Amino acid sequence: MQRGESVIKKNAVLAAILLFGTAACGKGEVDTAVDYVALGDSLAAGQTPYSEIGDGYADMIAEELERQEQLAEYTKELAVSGYTTDDILKQLASEDAIETVQAADLITISAGANDLLRLVRINPTSGEVEFDEAQMEKELNNIRGNMETVITKLNDEAPDASIYVMGYYFPFPHLQENQKDELANRLDQLNGILKDAAEGQEADFVPVDEAFGENALDKLPNAADIHPNREGYEAMADAFWNRYQNR
Repeated sequence: MQRGESVIKKNAVLAAILLFGTAACGKGEVDTAVDYVALGDSLAAGQTPYSEIGDGYADMIAEELERQEQLAEYTKELAVSGYTTDDILKQLASEDAIETVQAADLITISAGANDLLRLVRINPTSGEVEFDEAQMEKELNNIRGNMETVITKLNDEAPDASIYVMGYYFPFPHLQENQKDELANRLDQLNGILKDAAEGQEADFVPVDEAFGENALDKLPNAADIHPNREGYEAMADAFWNRYQNR
């Protein structure tokens, strides 16, 4: 299949997925049933602020498609808490994962945050955020290369699927204000890398940071955990729909 043909078919799938406008939820009818695959880290899996797996943004996207009677299949079996971009590359080398991806019409992916968060430490005495600048820069470059490879792999295995790369929100609203700037800057870098990787591979990037801001205590209620509650996941699902509507 030529790349131009793939893009035309991909746009046709996108055009069929969702138009919004109903009074109940602001979403209109879907014309074609889709196979939806969510992959990535704990956000794709739906981890709660209290270390349980519940309904995340992917489940909410699937629920809306099902409500419209336009969901053929849905799985988040490729979404694993703690996964880094390295883990996802290894995952996509397995036959089972490839078979799942090949069946997809719609793919969402959350990846990259764990690569950075493992470098961040909150000093228990001072409460200050600590990380090594050189290590952080190295990891950001690694994320860039990995995500480009991941999206290329997804395009190769599912050339007609619509791929959405989810951005990240600021995960530390409970920090003191003077502690937030440097981490917020790194988050901006990460989101920029994910956006470039997506758009460079004819995928779509879904920004979610504005929906959260730096003080989203209502969406991130547990100071000891970076995962959102249902309201937070709803904001991520809404960001997905908004990106689709305005693409």
